[in-house]
Amino acid sequence: MSQQIFERLIAHASDDGVVIPDTDQKRWISRLNNADASLMAEADVFGHQQITRQIRAIYFEHDAVRYFAVLGIGEAESVPDGLAPTELTPGTLSVALTQSDIQPSAKGLEILEAIGDLHGGVEGFDGYELSAIAELFPSVEMFEADQNYEYTSNVVRVLGALIARSYSDGPIAPSNITLNKVSDLFQSGSEHVPFENVLQGMLSISWGGFFLELYRAIEQLYAVPRLAALVEAWPTSLPYRSLADLLESHLAWRPKEDDALAKIIAECDDTIVAPLRESFSGHRDGDQEITPEKVAADIYKVRNSLVHFRAALGTVQRTNEEWDDMISAMLDFVKDVYQRHGARFNLEPEA
Repeated sequence: MSQQIFERLIAHASDDGVVIPDTDQKRWISRLNNADASLMAEADVFGHQQITRQIRAIYFEHDAVRYFAVLGIGEAESVPDGLAPTELTPGTLSVALTQSDIQPSAKGLEILEAIGDLHGGVEGFDGYELSAIAELFPSVEMFEADQNYEYTSNVVRVLGALIARSYSDGPIAPSNITLNKVSDLFQSGSEHVPFENVLQGMLSISWGGFFLELYRAIEQLYAVPRLAALVEAWPTSLPYRSLADLLESHLAWRPKEDDALAKIIAECDDTIVAPLRESFSGHRDGDQEITPEKVAADIYKVRNSLVHFRAALGTVQRTNEEWDDMISAMLDFVKDVYQRHGARFNLEPEA
């Protein structure tokens, strides 16, 4: 592992026009203890998620301890339940750097200053200080995870929860209430929520991008109300996803989007429907009675205005506060619908 890290530093410096001397000499980070050396050599890596050139997370385990290394996001304002910050060690840093393939953030001259004159060929050299090497790469935050929390077995969910807690300089401006809902969805939402979509939405450069990813999460379940009625008359153990695939491939049947959305909204209680009604329809209809069909039509209109580039549809004009309310309502909607339908929709077919 040490060889990979220092080869990467030397190559990065070379790309920056700086030559590191004595590249044939061995270089390594000072050893901490036997347990840490064992972790470096024997850790089992279970997941790696990259979302930008510098931001990524690695999930690994050793001696029944679950670790997450999160690179490039900086320190979270608060840590989600089930995660405990832990000190970086030579072993955990080595796993994080080699498994993520992260590139150094330091300039060539900084790398030369850090490792140029010291190596295995210098008498008395016993390895570099951990901090001296860690500083040459994007920031690495280490966490030990409580395995009693379901979400800590999924690297996307852990990364999403942490980014929501450290989101301070993004291109959009979600309120703290909305960011807490994002973090809560990653931590306690159904395991069947398409968390990649939620993460991609949170990192979008626009409110509309965030909305569309949450809309796509709901869109996946559009066939559920019709399929539930079908299964009552025609019992089957097939998961709804398989039934939907069969109906579309053999009969070319697909649910009509606004009608399907209205049926899903109608199933929700008012704690979910009221924020949707107020944020998508209330700004236009005041105190008028607003049906699930009307709310669905208004949500679908926002979707069409963002997806289609036609003059007749116009553009979505909302303030930051209005967008924030819409996203907040959609987050509650996604969490509720997947709690009720996620398992049945994704049920594994019987062998």
